[in-house]
Amino acid sequence: MTESWPELMEMLDLSANDEQILNNKKKDIRKQEWLACRVLLKNMLQKDVEIGYHDDGKPFVKDLDLFLSMSHSGDFVSVYMDKKKSVGIDIQQLKPDISKGADFFLNEAEQIWADLENNVQLHTIWSAKEAVFKYAGNIDLDFKKHIITNPFSGNQNGQIEVKLLNENETETVQVQYENFENYVLTWTI
Repeated sequence: MTESWPELMEMLDLSANDEQILNNKKKDIRKQEWLACRVLLKNMLQKDVEIGYHDDGKPFVKDLDLFLSMSHSGDFVSVYMDKKKSVGIDIQQLKPDISKGADFFLNEAEQIWADLENNVQLHTIWSAKEAVFKYAGNIDLDFKKHIITNPFSGNQNGQIEVKLLNENETETVQVQYENFENYVLTWTI
């Protein structure tokens, strides 16, 4: 995101509802992120669209039959859509202190194999869990109890197998990850 929020707004034809949502955002960075996702989606679909939200917070494109996920962090936004299946995407700017919160998102089994000194690995795990959380669309999921990453190696790019325990069912979700500059990007495949 290099454009200011007023520049991004000029690239869109917002509905009255979207203008009200934008006006309710207090911080310029939140306006910029919100608009940048919509500009990216407009470029992908080649038309202005309106985004709605299900009760669980999962976004959708109004008047189109698409599964949608969006994320933003630092200077980047990401949008992921699919016509056939639910999707989840997450982007995270690396921060030096994520290990302080590892107990919040790593369960006991993950803490055995994860390297708590490896900042990139911890961000990759966190981001993979975020992507699966968005994929699942269930706000009651707990990152430690319901989204469990299997051990993986490598810090640049690859895949992670994630177990999703959702309403007494276990699903295996494959998550692709890529690390670049000072960011990690993850998405369900």
